[in-house]
Amino acid sequence: MRALKTSPRWRNYLLEIVVFVLGLISVNLIFIAKAFRQSGTVDPETAGQLGSFVGGYCGAIFALTGVVLLVATLRSQRDSLARQSFENRYFELIKMHRDNVAEVDLHGTSGARVFVLMLRELRCVLEAVKKFEKSYNQKLDQRDRLQVAYFCLFFGVGPNSTRMLKMSLTWLDKGFTAALIRELEDPQTKARVQADRKFAYTPFEGHQSRLGHYYRHLYQLVDYVDHKITDEAERYDYVKTVRAQLSTHEQALLLINSLTPMGKNWWTHDLLVKYRMVQNIPREFFDSSTELDLGTLFEAGYFEWEDPN
Repeated sequence: MRALKTSPRWRNYLLEIVVFVLGLISVNLIFIAKAFRQSGTVDPETAGQLGSFVGGYCGAIFALTGVVLLVATLRSQRDSLARQSFENRYFELIKMHRDNVAEVDLHGTSGARVFVLMLRELRCVLEAVKKFEKSYNQKLDQRDRLQVAYFCLFFGVGPNSTRMLKMSLTWLDKGFTAALIRELEDPQTKARVQADRKFAYTPFEGHQSRLGHYYRHLYQLVDYVDHKITDEAERYDYVKTVRAQLSTHEQALLLINSLTPMGKNWWTHDLLVKYRMVQNIPREFFDSSTELDLGTLFEAGYFEWEDPN
């Protein structure tokens, strides 16, 4: 294996060497200046005048240089401490994110696998939304349907959950909302979906306790990098590491979350596009005709499967 080339150690002290050489030249001008020589020897009187000049004028310059170097050193130390503080907090947040994912549990299933089940459940809700959309002549586009389905997935139905779900759907026809909620509350519907999808849990009871904390922390992590790092390339690299923690289903559910009022800041602050947070969603993961046409949300070249040319 070839050895890595290393730079000479003296290059690390190039600035100090330059200052030292210039200092030697300045204080030894007396030996090269003809104006201070008589018959090839140094004239003591004129040399003394030069010494006073060098000590006063040049000394002040070097004192100023010393102050500038001190300020540069202090600034470098401050930047190093700031970077160390950022990275300590950054990796702490990364660890917290991993812990959050590991702790997500759904009746024996834990970690990233839970997001697979939640997306299956969301698709079941989406079918119910389409069913009652036709019955109540409720005209919804793809994003509207996904928003309704996500709210049903997030809040679920139950003594308290139904009330929160109704409040989130006040912009819809009341008859449509009531029919949709009745469908999700129906024990027979729950049993049928549970059997068809082979869920180990009763569906439509909500995932607010799982998703709320997860998305708040994920947003905090990306927003922290976005505000703390000024260099664009560095920011992207740090967030790229965050994105690498997300499974395909996590990215897919993140995209749906971002299309609702709860996740709108991903678009408002351009985090989803700038850092390509969902670029790893495979082609046709969402049915473009019945679920979500990704081409309407992102410019060409956003996803990793797209031809950059």
